[in-house]
Amino acid sequence: MVKPSIFSKDYEKKMRRRKKRIAFAAFVSIILIIFAVIYSKNVFRNFGTNANNTKNNVTSNKNETKNLDINKQESKAPAKQEKIEGYPIQLSDGTTVNAIYETKNNDKTFKNISPAESNIQYNISPAGKNIVLFDSKVQSIILMDISGNKQDITNPQYVSTSGTVITKSSQLSAQPGYIWCSAPKFIDEDNIAYISQLPWIGKTTKYVWIENIKNKTHTWVQGIEGEDVKLDKLTDKGLTVIVDGKTIYLTSNGSITE
Repeated sequence: MVKPSIFSKDYEKKMRRRKKRIAFAAFVSIILIIFAVIYSKNVFRNFGTNANNTKNNVTSNKNETKNLDINKQESKAPAKQEKIEGYPIQLSDGTTVNAIYETKNNDKTFKNISPAESNIQYNISPAGKNIVLFDSKVQSIILMDISGNKQDITNPQYVSTSGTVITKSSQLSAQPGYIWCSAPKFIDEDNIAYISQLPWIGKTTKYVWIENIKNKTHTWVQGIEGEDVKLDKLTDKGLTVIVDGKTIYLTSNGSITE
């Protein structure tokens, strides 16, 4: 920008214009410098971010590749199958069910009967150490302990007060629909209750008997009789018995409470 001559006619006017132009040029230069600095900082920041992203992406890709390799190795390894532990029990009709048990801290307890669709009547003792099954075809009560020992604990005969002996086989042969025994349930670890038409032969009334599984004694519970008798859940009061719609509780010594 040429400086005007001091001898110029409009010297002062031109000098004022010249100062304004210089000031404006300086202002524009400062603005440009500021924008240049801001732009440089943003470029550097973006470069750092992109570099970190690239590094993270590389690490992520490595981890994904590692995970894929691990998954491939796991898929190649043979799958561990759950081992179902149980004791087989063959019924009179030829079918076989399994008394399933589980082991925790080397302690075995019965859990259920498999397969579930077999619809076998069964009951597990309070401590899970014994299980009873009812073989309905031949009306037999089968007891199995947690070691897998199995035995038929059905009462083989009934001796009346007069001394008359009635065997299970002869009675069911003469009356196939007669209920010699049914629906065994544990009252405690040593005693089970079951339903029977004994001690009467010519009646349809049902009664409840208690068997001690240790000494194989069968005791008729007097005071329980009805056309519809059901053995239900075990409670603190004893075994729940529903007689013609009325609920009572039975203990192992034969006592009855409401």
